[in-house]
Amino acid sequence: MSSENKFNPFPGLRSFEEEEEYLFFGREKQIDELLNKLSHTRFLAVIGASGSGKSSLVKCGLLPSLHAGFLSAAGSGWRICTFKPGNDPIGNLSEALDSTEILGEKKEKEVSPSMIESILRRSDQGIGETLKQLSEPHKQNVLIVVDQFEELFRFTKYEKAEFKETRDSVTFINLLLAASKFKELPVYVVFTMRSDFLGDCTEFRGLPEAINDGQYLIPRMTREERKAAITGPIAVGVADISQALLTRLLNDVGDNPDQLPILQHALMRTWEYWQRNAKPNEPIELSHYEAIGTMARALSLHAEEAYSEVGSDKAKETCKKLFKSLTEKRDDGRGIRRPCQVKEICELAEVDTAEVVRIIELFRAPGRSLLMPPVGVDLKEDTVIDISHESLMRVWERLIIWVQEEIESAELYSRIAQSAALHQEGKTGLWRDPELQMAMNWKMSQRPNRIWAKRYDPSFDRAINFLDYSEAEKQKELNAAEKKRKAGIATLRIFISVVIIALCCVVYYAYNANRAKENADKAKIVSDSLRVQAELSA
Repeated sequence: MSSENKFNPFPGLRSFEEEEEYLFFGREKQIDELLNKLSHTRFLAVIGASGSGKSSLVKCGLLPSLHAGFLSAAGSGWRICTFKPGNDPIGNLSEALDSTEILGEKKEKEVSPSMIESILRRSDQGIGETLKQLSEPHKQNVLIVVDQFEELFRFTKYEKAEFKETRDSVTFINLLLAASKFKELPVYVVFTMRSDFLGDCTEFRGLPEAINDGQYLIPRMTREERKAAITGPIAVGVADISQALLTRLLNDVGDNPDQLPILQHALMRTWEYWQRNAKPNEPIELSHYEAIGTMARALSLHAEEAYSEVGSDKAKETCKKLFKSLTEKRDDGRGIRRPCQVKEICELAEVDTAEVVRIIELFRAPGRSLLMPPVGVDLKEDTVIDISHESLMRVWERLIIWVQEEIESAELYSRIAQSAALHQEGKTGLWRDPELQMAMNWKMSQRPNRIWAKRYDPSFDRAINFLDYSEAEKQKELNAAEKKRKAGIATLRIFISVVIIALCCVVYYAYNANRAKENADKAKIVSDSLRVQAELSA
């Protein structure tokens, strides 16, 4: 088979999916350890550094093993739902449970996510009660997989509730904890979470204890495991890799788990380049890897390639707002993904759906996979868009700048919103230059709107009115100062005119006096001359 006809066995930046089990190599030991851990607990927290492969390990390692019956104590009958907390954890859980996979044939009997959500909110036993009331009787196990659990902590930042106990985040966690202890049905809960968010778990009663009992911290892959992750998919793709390139890849990825998705992306790009440029029967060589920019530059160059196809300046501005909406950096500097629906991005960028979808398609085209969902999934207004991995935020140079711009923009807006609230309470005055001028420049250049502002402070109208009022007062002061300046100039002109007239009068009278003196002197001279002549004549 020629290289042109071979499929690309590397998913790129995104995680592996369950159906790609045959491409998932190097994690066999970790899968066994997960199964062993799950046999002793029904609440399992899969924790690891960003890029350590948490989602892939669960979706492409654990789930196929469960279906294959490798968890002998539970059998091979499993009903599984997978979801992310997002901006509505209980709502997203309700939608995940509302499927034939979980409810069976009863799903067809007027069951809806809103009905499920109402049951979930009644008590901590909501998940068990949902299964009991709405699903058909069965003996199968139920597995609830919460991917990217750390999204919940972003949600709590903007969550509004009078009492802590009524917050959706608290309710959501209590539902999961209670589900894993439900006695009438075997319900298992597995979630993946970045290890740098472990400290955030202490804010919720019962969660740290459950994690301590059921934690699996993903270890670093050994050099042999990383080698298998490279050579395994290549063998499935019926190709060969040179020893020089294999050694270079293993050295480049090192022990840093954050490099694993970047390695997968570089391998995907290298495979594509090899397919287009390889000679007959030529293995994948070091030259092919270097041609795509190696792990150091491949991802940034690939993203720039997609960006160059966006089009006009207006379209590039839309692209910028798209990626800003999908990324976020917390106060502690941790970058996280922020999935958004297509309609929210459209409202944020103030463009129609067709334009946003066109740009998204450029970044999730076959062979790119920089945005999710993957190519082939229809994009609608309620489709949730996400970046494939946080590493894009750390590697794509343009996105790094955009993220920093967003941080600065959000900080300034938050300051304006806080000052507006204090001004409304009579606790502070209006803004003045240079702070006001900086804020007005921000308003003109960033053109913020309510959709963007609600991420940071929902009182957008009050904040903008405060800014506009500050600017209006500034203009009043400037106008008054200008009026005073003009009045001063007019007074000065009158004074100068008076002085000039007075000087003219002085000059005129001095001139006349001088002329009179000259005439008197001449008369005296004539008189003296006549007198002398008269004396001589006598």
